[in-house]
Amino acid sequence: MIFMPMLDIPLQCVNDAAIRFNIPAKLIISVLATERGKLGKVVVNRNGTYDIGPAQINSSWLPELKKYNITQADIQYNACININVGAWILSKKIAKRNSLLEGVGDYNSHTYRFNKNYAEKIRVNFTKISVLLS
Repeated sequence: MIFMPMLDIPLQCVNDAAIRFNIPAKLIISVLATERGKLGKVVVNRNGTYDIGPAQINSSWLPELKKYNITQADIQYNACININVGAWILSKKIAKRNSLLEGVGDYNSHTYRFNKNYAEKIRVNFTKISVLLS
């Protein structure tokens, strides 16, 4: 399996998720680069939720993921499951918006200023990654 050195992620998992959820692989990598999560890592948020693994999946998704037999351990310790869940969430967010960047921003927050700030970070990382992978 090939890894993206700057992120320590399996690129085959990114490619599979990109195909499965019809999202550009560079966009998934941009989210992973922006989130800066690590396999096994959990980050506690001010609001009492926590973010899990490379794609920093918010714990608020755990009840829905349970319906698909996906556990916290799955997304915390399995990079491919984490990346696929992140891409699934991203695809849902994009599909609900009229603008790609608003959908991307919703991956982080529905609050206008946080949404715009996050979308801009993704745009910058997407541009850098596009140059790196061209």
